[in-house]
Order: sequence, then structure tokens, then C-alpha cells
Amino acid sequence: MNRRRGATVLLAAAVLATAGCTAEPPGQPVSQPWAPEAASAATVSALPVERVAEGLAPPRLADGVVPPTNRWYSGLVFGATPQPVYPFPLAFAAADAGFTVDLPQVSATAQTIAASFAGGLQVGMPADRFEAVRVDAVSVTLRWWDGGDAVGDVTIAEGSPVVGFTAARATDLTPAVTLEPAGDGLWTATADETTFGVVSPDATWSGSALTVPAGAHALWFALPDGADLAQWADALDAPVSGVAVEIDTGTDTSSTRLTYTGTESTVLVPFPGHEADAAACGLGTFRTAYGDAVACAGTELEWSVPAVAARASFDLSAADDATLGTIATQIAADLAATPALPADTYHGGKALARLGALLTLAREVGDADLVSRVADRLWQELAPWAETDGCTRRDTRCFVYDDALRMVVGRAPTFGAEEGNDHHFHYGYYLSAAAALVAAQPDKLEPLQDVMDALAADIAGSGGDLLPPLRVFDPYRGHSWASGLSPFADGNNQESSSEAVAAWDGLAQWASARDDAAVEATATWLLSAEVAAARARWLEPDPATLADGFAHTIVSLTWGGKRDYATWFSPEPSAILGIQLLPLTPVALDYLGADPQRVAANVADAGPTALTGPLGEYVLMYSALAGDAQRTAAAAALATLPEVDGGTSKSVMLAWLAAAAQSSKDP
Repeated sequence: MNRRRGATVLLAAAVLATAGCTAEPPGQPVSQPWAPEAASAATVSALPVERVAEGLAPPRLADGVVPPTNRWYSGLVFGATPQPVYPFPLAFAAADAGFTVDLPQVSATAQTIAASFAGGLQVGMPADRFEAVRVDAVSVTLRWWDGGDAVGDVTIAEGSPVVGFTAARATDLTPAVTLEPAGDGLWTATADETTFGVVSPDATWSGSALTVPAGAHALWFALPDGADLAQWADALDAPVSGVAVEIDTGTDTSSTRLTYTGTESTVLVPFPGHEADAAACGLGTFRTAYGDAVACAGTELEWSVPAVAARASFDLSAADDATLGTIATQIAADLAATPALPADTYHGGKALARLGALLTLAREVGDADLVSRVADRLWQELAPWAETDGCTRRDTRCFVYDDALRMVVGRAPTFGAEEGNDHHFHYGYYLSAAAALVAAQPDKLEPLQDVMDALAADIAGSGGDLLPPLRVFDPYRGHSWASGLSPFADGNNQESSSEAVAAWDGLAQWASARDDAAVEATATWLLSAEVAAARARWLEPDPATLADGFAHTIVSLTWGGKRDYATWFSPEPSAILGIQLLPLTPVALDYLGADPQRVAANVADAGPTALTGPLGEYVLMYSALAGDAQRTAAAAALATLPEVDGGTSKSVMLAWLAAAAQSSKDP
């Protein structure tokens, strides 16, 4: 593949090589991490316009703001009733006449670690509605209205333990408990056994209301363990007004910098695992569902993770002729057994990616006839999806543009894709299949590129009037969110970390096929972050971040406010682990086997049916990464396996085992 590494994307100066929190004055907001040609409005505009979702409540969104699906705060904007959201480490709820700030307490069962919204400090105001008036990938600004008059704005952001209110007019804020004076412009309050602080230099307290003059602000925050109120007051300036994202894709590391704009001084909380500079972080420790999180003075957060390069093919360079011949024979059998492909966007995409993987394998084993036959079938199946006007002539295997939710949607959507659910899971499959076909037959680039570019832009585009920027990805947490509208009291969620990784791997492969360096750099950043998160949050969490009482080695369903050992579709342990493994891509082989001892522990945790229950074929291949004996046992089991999931093939599984054997011998 045409790798372009070491590219910095909208990064003002040096490479972000150290993690931490700095007290530099905020710079100018960065519009988006990238603005590639492939994400042009013209590409999306070429699709038919159709509103696919039905019966949606009008969003609480100001005119002109692109609907923010798949955000941690989407539940505030969509749905008949606003849901609590989780601007880590806080929880926050909005109502027509005020808001509530909460610091959730952590509890655990054998299956769940919860830190859900449960009350906190209520703050009322003379208002009758609210709406989102400004959004970005990390923060949102809400405006409260009294009839046609603006009352004031509140900005909440991940990583900011401060809720900042700015008054549009002189406003009485009425907390549900009495504020106690603690200094000039400084008060405290206690609610739900939590101590809250309030900083508002220009406000006056009457005994029942905090009067904030027009243009002035009030900062509300929960104090963590070990915090000193005076230190917090000294660290806080104006409210945060937004969060700018800058990225760097280096050869060895991939880095993120978040700049919290609108203030020259504030308090920030790096997400656990994004370790901070200890010198700036003496403002206390929050106990969270994701482990302890420290509070730091500063306006920037920055950290790095190991860079991960996309991979289209397994390393079969050490495989002998007999192994290659066995794989070639199995490719032919898998191709012959390929049924009519599903017409829905998810299963159809998986089936296309399966054919793409067969094509790449055929090229790896050097069988020209197989390459031609697989490519012909893949083109036959993929071509209808790639027609920009396909939905004007048929009801399935085509895409439209929904101008209400501002998204690209396939006809026959599944799992709520018409509401924004799982777009990266679905579209990553199409992108990888298209990249595989173009690698084998470069003349297919032109007929594929318009629709594939639209899919790429939908899940990771640069924004504008037609699409949100980075629709599904959360730069602060370093992973994606799967729910479009997030109608849940525990915030947004993501289940299949491996399909999220596969999405960015597919995006990077498509960017390489398109020779688009900007998209490829962004895809590398997304891929690297998602791999790091998949290991640290889902498959290999540090036991210190798992609350006492939780009884498993993995977390399979990650929420804003809790962590579950569960799936949406099955309670079987094989499915709970297997959904973190599919679809067995070459890049997955690299990161899933990075810690063989954790592989063995995770398979053991899944119990006696780990290899035979739902998605057990994926667990079988995963188990092979634990060592030579397990790989030999997996090969023997594969030989007698009657069928496999439609997202993979026995050919891929044979290549997986051959590449795993080679990897185990590499220094």
C-alpha cells in the first residue's frame, strides 16, 4: 500500500510527543482535523435526497446547526425527552427551566460498573426551553430561552469538570440548596453528599438566588477527593466556549491535542490512560467508572498512542507451497459457496468485505485465475451500491442523502442506521471491499469513487453544511460512539471495538487507493486511537480501572456512564468476547495478539463454550494467539468446523493461522 506517514494535520508547531495538561493561553479554534477532496459537498450532493427515518421528534437544535448524531451529548438534542449526558467526569441533565450537575458515585456488580446520573445539584432559571446553538466533537453549547428572549448559555465539554453559564441578560439562578459564602465571588453547596463550588465574580447571592449580570458568568463544579476550593477558584477564569482538535500522525506515535477555547485558565481532567503532567495536576482525584482521573490546571490536553498502520493482507511470506496451495483451494471453495449477498447495509457490507478479503488472499497466493474470478464476483456485487443514482431505480443496494439528519443512508438500513446507528461499522466494510477491488483492478477506481467517498465523508468527513465533522469519533475518549440519537440514560455506547477498528482500517485502505494523503493521515490517527482504546477499555483493561465486584477480564459494552459485560444480541460469553474480534482483519492480528497472556485469560473467562457458542469461530482464531499449543489446537478445530459466520471465511482463518505462526517466530 502507498503509506504516507509522518504527516502533521493542522498542528501548529511541534509533534505532540508528551502526554499532559499545559497552562498555555488558548489558540485559535481549529475548524476540523482535515478537509480532503474526497469529503466534498459535491460528492454527497450527487446522491438522491430522501428522509429515511420516520417519526423523529424535532431536535432541540438551533437553525443552521448540523445535527450532532453519534456524540456523547446526542441524547440532549434528540428525542421527546432530553437524556442525561456525561461530560466526563461529571454527569449533566438539562430541562426547560434549568440544569443539574452531578458527580456520579461508582458501584459495581459482576456484570456492570456504573456511574450513572442520580441527582446532584439542580439549578433553576427563568426559562421555558433550551436548544443546542453550537456543537463540536468534544463540547456543546446550550441556550435557554424565555419566550423569544435568550436567558443565557451553558457550555459543557468532556474533560471539563466545570459547567459554565454566561448570562444573556441579568438572570436569577436558583439552586435547590443554599449556597454558602466561601470568599469574594465564591460559594459552596452540598447535594447528594457531594461538595460543589460556584465561582461568579460579578454575581450576588440573595439567600435563594444567584443573580448573574448580563454578560457575566457563573462556573459550577463538583470538588473531587483531595481538592482545595481556593486552588480551584484560582485556576478558573472564564467558561470554556469550545474545544479545538489538532492531530499528528508520526512514524511511531499518533497524537491528539485538545485546546479548550474561550478561557485563559481552567481545570481539565485527562481521561484515564491519557496520563497527565503531574506538576499541573494537584487539584484532586475523581473516582470514575473508568478508574481514577486527576484534575489539572490548564487549557490543553495532549497525549500519544502507538501508531498503527493499516494492513490489507496477511504476511504469508514464510508460508510454504503446501500452505499456500491449501489456502488457494479453500478460496475457490469459499467463492463457490458464496450465496446471493444480503441487501441490507450491514450484512451486505460484511459480505462484500468477505469477498474483498478473498480477493486480497488470491493475490497473495499468486493465483491469477482466482484473482480474476473473485474480482468479477466482487465487482458484480459492489457495482450497484456504487451508483450515485441507484436509489432512483431500485429499492435496495443503494444510498441516499438524508437532508434532515444530514447523513448518508443505505436503503434497507439495519440496526437503526437510518437514525445514524453504526455507520462506521457498516461503511468500513464497503471501503475495504472497494480498496481490495481497486488494488486488483485499478480501472474500477473511477466508477467506485463517488459513493465510496460519500461513505468516507459520512463517518469521518470534515464537516460543512451537509455533514458533521468526524461524525462517530470522540477525540477526547479516543474511540467512536455507535448510537446516532443516543436515547439512553447512561449516555452513548459502543459495543464492537473491533468493527470500529476495521472501519478506520478500511478508510485508510480506501484513502491509499485514492492517493489522498490527508484522508490517509486522518485514518491513521483514527485507527491508532481506536486500537489503543480497544485494548485499554474493552479487551485488556488495567485491573486497577475495574471496580471491586466486577467479575470479568474484559468490558464489552462501553457507555458514557457505565461499563457492561454484555451485548445487544446475546448473553453468551462467546458472543460477548466474539463481538470484540470480528471480522479477523490483518490489522486485528497485530493488536489482538499483542499480549498472549491476556488472550488466554480472556478465552478462559468466556468459559467452556467459548469456542463453540455464538461467534465461537472468532474466539477460536483469537485463542490461537495465546501460544503454539493453542494455535495447533485451533488449526485442528478449524479442519472440522462445518460453517463460519458470513463476515469471514475458512480461507481467511487459514491465512490468520499461517500469519500467526510467522508472527510468533518474529523477534
